Amino acid sequence: MARLAAIVQSSDDAIVSKTLEGMVLTWNAAAERIFGYTAAEMIGTSIYRLVPPELHGEEGVVLDRVSRGYPVTHIETLRVRKDGTVFPVELTVSPLRDRAGVIVGASSIKRDISDRRRSAEAVSRLAAIVQSSDDAIISKMLNGTILDWNSAAERMYGISASDMIGRSIYTVVPPEYQAEERGILERVARGEHVAHYETVRVRKDGSRFHISLTLSPIRDGSGLIVGASSIQRDITESKRSEDSRRQASKMEAIGVLAGGLAHDFNNQLHAVSGFAHFISRESGLTPAARADLIEIQKTTERMASLTRQLLAFARQQVLSPETLDLDEALDDTRPMLQRLIGSNNPIELSLAPGNKWVRVDRAQLVQVLLNLVINARDAMPEGGLVNLSTKTVEVSPGALFDIGQAPVDPGAYAELTVQDSGQGISPEHLRHVFEPFYTTKDVGHGTGLGLATVEGIVSQSGGRILLESVVGRGTTITILLPLTSKPVPKVTAGSPALRTGESRGRILVVDDEDAVRVVVGRVLQAEGYEVLRAREGNEALRELEEIGGAIDLVVTDVVMPGMGGAQLSRELAKRYPTIPIVWMSGHPGEMEFPEELNGKYKAFLLKPVPYDTLLDTVARLLENVRA
Repeated sequence: MARLAAIVQSSDDAIVSKTLEGMVLTWNAAAERIFGYTAAEMIGTSIYRLVPPELHGEEGVVLDRVSRGYPVTHIETLRVRKDGTVFPVELTVSPLRDRAGVIVGASSIKRDISDRRRSAEAVSRLAAIVQSSDDAIISKMLNGTILDWNSAAERMYGISASDMIGRSIYTVVPPEYQAEERGILERVARGEHVAHYETVRVRKDGSRFHISLTLSPIRDGSGLIVGASSIQRDITESKRSEDSRRQASKMEAIGVLAGGLAHDFNNQLHAVSGFAHFISRESGLTPAARADLIEIQKTTERMASLTRQLLAFARQQVLSPETLDLDEALDDTRPMLQRLIGSNNPIELSLAPGNKWVRVDRAQLVQVLLNLVINARDAMPEGGLVNLSTKTVEVSPGALFDIGQAPVDPGAYAELTVQDSGQGISPEHLRHVFEPFYTTKDVGHGTGLGLATVEGIVSQSGGRILLESVVGRGTTITILLPLTSKPVPKVTAGSPALRTGESRGRILVVDDEDAVRVVVGRVLQAEGYEVLRAREGNEALRELEEIGGAIDLVVTDVVMPGMGGAQLSRELAKRYPTIPIVWMSGHPGEMEFPEELNGKYKAFLLKPVPYDTLLDTVARLLENVRA
C-alpha cells in the first residue's frame, strides 16, 4: 500500500479521487503543481471548482457514466487553475469501488496537454500558412519522391496533391533539366541551401514556365538529412518583361548605331551618286564606260535601299503616311509580288469582308510585303502556296500580342497574315528572328535585315507583329494595323507645276563633306543658280555678312563641326527671317527644325537626295518667298 501511494505521489500526472457527487478525496503532488492548489485546499471541496462553468454539465455526464461502471478514457477537455487560467487536459476517469465491489466514487488521471495543444496548434497554423501561400511549397525525399504538395503547387502545375504525392518530382521537370535537378538535390543532401535558383518546369498541359526555386534540407530527429523542402515562385511574367526590356534596350542601342551608320553612309552615297551622274552626262563615253556607270548607279541605289532598311529597323525612316484600303493595296501589289517569287509559289488572297482603312506609308507597306513573301519563297525551296489574308479584329483591354507578349492597345485593327507551308523555324531561332543581321539563310542569301525592317516599319506605323512557326509545317506572320476612318475626298484647285530652272537665284550650300558641297553645288549651277559654299555655320554667317545677306536660299547639312545646321537656322531666322532653308541629312532623326522657322520656308531632304527632288524643293521654296 505504501508503494502504491509513493507511485501516485511521484506521478507526473494529476491523480485525484472523488465521490460520485464530485467531492475530492485525494490530491497528489502533481495535482498541486498542475492546478496550484494544495491537497489541504482541495480535499473535502467540490471538483467543480476546477471545471469551467460551461463544462459543468460535461463533468456530470462523466460522473454519471462512471457510476454505472463505464470508464471514460483519453478525453480532451478544459480545466481552471487557482490563478484563473484555463488550460487543456487529457482526462481518464475510472470507477472507484469499496471492498464489496460497490462503486462509491471515481478515480481520475489528468494530464496537462498545454504544450501538446500548442504544438498541434502551431502545426495547424503552419499547415494553414503553407496551404494559403501564393508560392508552391513542396517537400520531397532525396530521390525526388514527393511528400507534400500545397494548394499553390496544384494551381501552378495544374496537378492535384493526390495525383502528385508519392510520385517523382521529375514528372514536372523537362528532360534537359533533370540532370540539373539531380545536382540540386545532391547539394541539399550535403546540407547546402539553394536560394533563388531560376529554372524551368512543365505543367500538366505540357506548357513550360520559369520558376525561382529555393531549397532547404529536411532533417529527422537525429539531425540526419532525409529530404528537401522547396519554395517555388512562377516568374514567367517577370522573366518575359525582363527579356522584353533587355531586348528593347539592345534594339535601341543597335538602332542608334544603325542610324549613325546610315548617316555617314548616306553622305558618301550622295557624293558617289552625284559624280556618277555628272560623268554620265559627258559626251564621247564608250559603251563599256556607260555600262559601268549604269552599274555604279544601280549599286548606289541598292546601297541606298540598304540604308533605308537600317533606318526602318531603327524606326527612324521618314514616312509619308496616307489612308489606304489594305485589301486594295494587296490586290494592286499582288502581280508584282507574284513575278518576284515565281509561278512555283502561287500567291492566294483571302480577303474577309469589311472596310480595312489603315494609315501607312504605301511604299513601306510594299517593302513589308516584299520581305515577307521573299522569306516565304525561301522557306519553300521545292515550291508551295503563299497565302495573304486580311480581316478586321477587335482587341480587348489586356490582350497580348507579339513575341514579347506585351499588351496591345485596345481597339479595332486590320489584321494582315502571311502564311507559308515551308520548313518552319526552330524554337532556338524563333526568339531572334526580329533582331538585325540575324538570319538562318546561307551566306550570301540574306542580310538579316528583312524581318528587322518589317518590325521597324510596322512599329513606326503604330502596328504590332507576331510570328508563329512549327518546324516542318510552316510559318505564319500576323500584323495588326490600327483601323482608321475612310478618307473624305478633297476638292482643290490645281497648283501650278514647278518651273525647275526658271526661278534663278543665289544659293548658299553648307556642308562639312567636301564631296557633298561639290556635288550639290554643281547640280544647282547646272540649272542656272549662283552657288556659294561654306564648311559649317560660322563660315556661312561670315559669308553672308560679306555680301550683306544677299542670298535667296540656304541648303545646309544638320550635323557639322563648329556650328551645326540647327544653330545656323536659328541665327538665320533672327537675321534673315525670309531666307528659305533646306536641311539635308543622312539621318531622319535630325529633322527637328527650330520653332522660329516659318513652315513655308523650310524643307528636309534625306541623303542621298535625288537631283530632281532637290531642284523641285528649291524651286518650290523660292516660289513661296516670291509669291
